Amino acid sequence: MQPLLASDPHRVGDYRLLARLGRGAMGGVYLGRSRGGRVVAVKVIRPDLAEDPEFRERFRREAVAASSVGGFWTAAVVHADPDAEQPWLATEYVPGPTLHQAVADHGPLPEVTVRGLGAGLAEALIAIHRAELVHRDLKPANVLLGPDGPRVIDFGISRAMTGSALTATGMFMGTPGFFSPEQTLGTEVGPPSDIFSLGAVLVFAATGRGPFGEESTATLLYRVAHAEPDLSEVPDGLRPLLAACLAKDPAARPTPAQMLDEIGESSPHGNQWLPPAISDVIAQHATQLQQTASAPMPDTPPPQPVAAPRPATRTYTQAAPAAPAPAPAPAPAPPQPAPQPPAPIPAARAEPEPVRGKIVPAQPRQTSQQPQVRRDNPGPVFATAGRFRALVSAAVCVAIMFGAYELFRHGLGSGDRFMVFQIGMLLLGLSAAWSVARAVLPSLCLKVNGDGLLVSRMGLTREIPWSQVQRVGVVGSGKRASVAVWFTEGTAPRSALWHRLRPHHGGHLIFPIGATGGWFGRRQEIRRIRTALQQYAPGRYDTRML
Repeated sequence: MQPLLASDPHRVGDYRLLARLGRGAMGGVYLGRSRGGRVVAVKVIRPDLAEDPEFRERFRREAVAASSVGGFWTAAVVHADPDAEQPWLATEYVPGPTLHQAVADHGPLPEVTVRGLGAGLAEALIAIHRAELVHRDLKPANVLLGPDGPRVIDFGISRAMTGSALTATGMFMGTPGFFSPEQTLGTEVGPPSDIFSLGAVLVFAATGRGPFGEESTATLLYRVAHAEPDLSEVPDGLRPLLAACLAKDPAARPTPAQMLDEIGESSPHGNQWLPPAISDVIAQHATQLQQTASAPMPDTPPPQPVAAPRPATRTYTQAAPAAPAPAPAPAPAPPQPAPQPPAPIPAARAEPEPVRGKIVPAQPRQTSQQPQVRRDNPGPVFATAGRFRALVSAAVCVAIMFGAYELFRHGLGSGDRFMVFQIGMLLLGLSAAWSVARAVLPSLCLKVNGDGLLVSRMGLTREIPWSQVQRVGVVGSGKRASVAVWFTEGTAPRSALWHRLRPHHGGHLIFPIGATGGWFGRRQEIRRIRTALQQYAPGRYDTRML
């Protein structure tokens, strides 16, 4: 939990927000408390997405879908308002980490815990499918580890089994490495797709990595559709079941009920279902939750008596007038001490003489020093390539220089041609040096996530939060394809030696997609980055750019 920022809302509907829980592609998630004292998790949609009618309809569908799902192992929806100025959704708060966080911090889970996790998630899928829904994005980040068992969250891209999806053409819905071959190939997606994702989640829980590795999105897409999963580190007792879940043919996968039959009832829940280290984390979450929820929080101040308006200034505030002085006495008042330097005067303090028109400095506002784009947020990563081609180019230049030198040394060049020879050798040498530098220089990387864009090289990072982006898109084609960003007024960063910003029609080119590989690789990366921008920057991604 993190304290609220000045830009965060402090009340949503009937819920007072207490702390920040996280931020995703659609908006922020906050810890809230109802007027009756119930603690909930409140998802608030970003203002730019709230202006998109299609997104509002998608969010309305999420609220209806999540409300229709029952069962023990899904986070219950408490309240939602898709028609608010900023739509929001309140769900049950689970005091525990996500599966992704738990495995990243404490390593793979033991087999008995993975069995308990699988049993709980299988029952969650039974409830989801009974409501005639397909989750379509079951992944470690969408599984919460509660003190009494797992919870499935985030129905943002779920849809009815017989409905049409509100998605753009060519847009992948899901997380590479955890979604099914049907989602990868664009075929019909049904309940067996969630079984495939469940198998991938359980492999991650048992081994610490997905069944298809941790490569680029293009590689994962290919492996999910055509390669066999790596189950070499999965415990022997779980390997046959998870291999069946990850079958390419949807008809060959077990149903959730069949998974429960296979797992059996030897998976205890309660306080002992998780390793002690993770149970301690959950206990810390519960303690922090109790402290945050019970702490007195400043709320809307009570109404004050209407007073005459006072002139406002930019850097000073008018002090409140002191209480009126008592009626003058016949005897003269004793001499008063020397006045002190101007300072704020408490309202309850009575002065022997009224102080009028005193000016006191206003207190400076505190600003947040937190990073604007978090590096640990999930999102696809793109990197420039071409080192091998650069080495080949350098070798060709050196070979030409050697051949030209040998020809000139044997007398085939003389007289005035010597200067031409020197100029040619100099140009070839510069070209070879430039090619070697390209081969040695580390790749330029671009990460797209819910907070914004991260450009990095050699340990240096440039953060571009979505709040500073007016438009973003893919411009050019082939080797000239690049990611272009139009910044909001006054926020455009400067070029650096390690990252050049080239101007482009009022915007800037920030990443050369054309340098990510050959003809086929470039086409794949252009498709990937367009998909990522559609998913993480729907209100700013300009599909009209070519």
